[in-house]
Amino acid sequence: MASAIMIRLPELFRSQEARKLEQELKDKLSVIASPSVLVDFSRVKQMDLEGLEGLLDCMEIISNHDGALELGEISPEAATMLELTRMDCLFRKFPGFDAAQSFTSSEVVPAESRDAVAEMVVQVQPVAA
Repeated sequence: MASAIMIRLPELFRSQEARKLEQELKDKLSVIASPSVLVDFSRVKQMDLEGLEGLLDCMEIISNHDGALELGEISPEAATMLELTRMDCLFRKFPGFDAAQSFTSSEVVPAESRDAVAEMVVQVQPVAA
């Protein structure tokens, strides 16, 4: 059964948050085949190069599991960082990339930890075939 994973990035997305996201993705993808991963950048206010590198690592993890990556809403700050680093060109290669497009989910569940990464959400949802 195909599954969707929604990732809602926190306001500060740096190396620590990227490492946590990578680990959560590895854990989720160990039991899921061909996932569809949606990344919501709407809350991102600051993102550093280590955070961007972590996103690239996540993209590699997703592709190694024959998954698909789509971006949801992108904050102006995140859009600027993606443009400055030219990663926006990389994301355009994925189906469904549209910086103006947004998605919403009323079933977003906060992460279990209550530290600075608590805003990051990774939620698996079944997808109808």
